[in-house]
Amino acid sequence: MMCGKISGILAVFAVFSSFQPVHAAEKLTLRDCITAALANQPAIKASRENVNAGLGRVAQAASPYLPQIKATTGYSESRALGGALGDTISKSYSTTLSLSQVLYDFGQTGNSLDAARRGARSTERDSERVIQEVILNVKQAYYALLAAGKLVAVSQKTLEQAESHQRQAEAFYHAGSKPKFDVTRTEVEVNSARLGLINANNGVRIRTIALYNAMGIDPGGPLEIDDVLTAPLTIPPFEKAMEEAVRNRPELIKAEEDIAAARARVKAEESGYYPTLSATGDYTWGHGTSEMGMYRGDIQNSWNAGIWLSMPLYEGGITKGKAGEARANLRVVEAQGQTFRQSVLMELSQAYADIDSATARISMMELSIKKARESLELAQGRYEAGIGPYIEVTDAQVASINAETDHVQALYDYQLAAARLLKAMGRVEP
Repeated sequence: MMCGKISGILAVFAVFSSFQPVHAAEKLTLRDCITAALANQPAIKASRENVNAGLGRVAQAASPYLPQIKATTGYSESRALGGALGDTISKSYSTTLSLSQVLYDFGQTGNSLDAARRGARSTERDSERVIQEVILNVKQAYYALLAAGKLVAVSQKTLEQAESHQRQAEAFYHAGSKPKFDVTRTEVEVNSARLGLINANNGVRIRTIALYNAMGIDPGGPLEIDDVLTAPLTIPPFEKAMEEAVRNRPELIKAEEDIAAARARVKAEESGYYPTLSATGDYTWGHGTSEMGMYRGDIQNSWNAGIWLSMPLYEGGITKGKAGEARANLRVVEAQGQTFRQSVLMELSQAYADIDSATARISMMELSIKKARESLELAQGRYEAGIGPYIEVTDAQVASINAETDHVQALYDYQLAAARLLKAMGRVEP
C-alpha cells in the first residue's frame, strides 16, 4: 500500500518534470502557472528527495531480515622467536567468506522496520503539504498580479480625468470665468495621478517577479495572464469542508503516521532489554606454510559455524535511556498532532470569515462605485455649468478612486480566501 502511494506521487513528479519553460510572450492560465511551479519549484524537488530518503530508510531497516555476507582476502606473515623447537614462521594467503543471520531479536527489527515504513509515509504526506503550499503561493501571486493590473487601469483612468480637468480649468481661466487657483489645483491633481500611475506600474512589475518566483522560474519579461479575479466560485458548507479537512489534510495524516512510527520506535528500543539469537559461519581458503624448527607444514582450508545467543546484562543504562527518549518523543508527536488539528480548524474558520467579509465588501463596493460615479458626474456638470466649485470635483474623484481601489482589493481578498479554503480542506485543485 505504501509503495503504491509513493510510486503514484513520484509518477506525478515525472509528468510535471516534462513541462516546458514559460515564455513571457505566452498568455498563461492559472493552471499553466501551477503546472510550471510543480515542475520547477525547488521546494517540491527537495520534498521528492525526502520521499526517496524515506524509502532508503525502509531498505536499511529491513536489512537484518536478510543474511549478511562478507568476503575478506589478504596476506599475513608472523614470526615467533625462540621456543623449544626454534623460531616459528608462518606465511599465508587467505580468503574468507563470512555469513551471519539474525534469527530472532524479540521484535527489534520488526518494530524498527515498521517505524521506517511509517516514516516513509510521513515524508509522502509532507511532500503533499509542500505541493499544496506551492499551489497556494502561485494562486496568491497570480491574483495579486491581476489586482495590480486592475489598479493600473484605475490609475490610468484617473490620470485621463485629471488631464481633462486641467484642460477645462485652463479654458475657464483664459475665458475669465474661473480663478487661477483652479488651474493650479488641477496641475497638482495631474502630478498626483501620474505618481499614482508610476506606483501602479511598479506594483505590476513587483508582482510579476513574485509570480515568476512562485513558479520557481527566473524573472523574465511581462506576463499576460487570464483575468479570473471576478470568476464565481462554489463554496461548500462549513460542516462538509470541516469533514474533508480532517480526512484529507496532509498535516493530520502525517501526524498519525508520526505517532505510529514513534510507538514502533518505543517498542524497538525496549527490545534492547531482550536477547538476540543469531547464526554465523565462515569458510577460509588458505595457502601458505608454517615452519617450527625442523618441522614444516602447509596451511589448510578451514571453516566454522555456530549459533549464538547474546543477552545484555549491563549496559550502563543506555537501553533505558533510549527507551525513555523514545517515549518522550512519542508524547511530543501526540501533542503536535493535537496542535495540527487545532491549526487546521482555525485555518478553515478564518477562510470562511474572510470569504464572508470579502463577499459583503464586494457588494458594498459595487454600490459605492455606482454612487461615486454619479457624484463625480454631477460635480463635473456643476463645475462646467459654473455653479459648483472645483473642490467638489476633487472630492468626488477621490471618492470614486477609493471605491474602485477597495473593490479591486475585495475581489483579490475573495479569491485568496477561497484558495486558502481549498488548501485548508486538503485539496490540490487549481
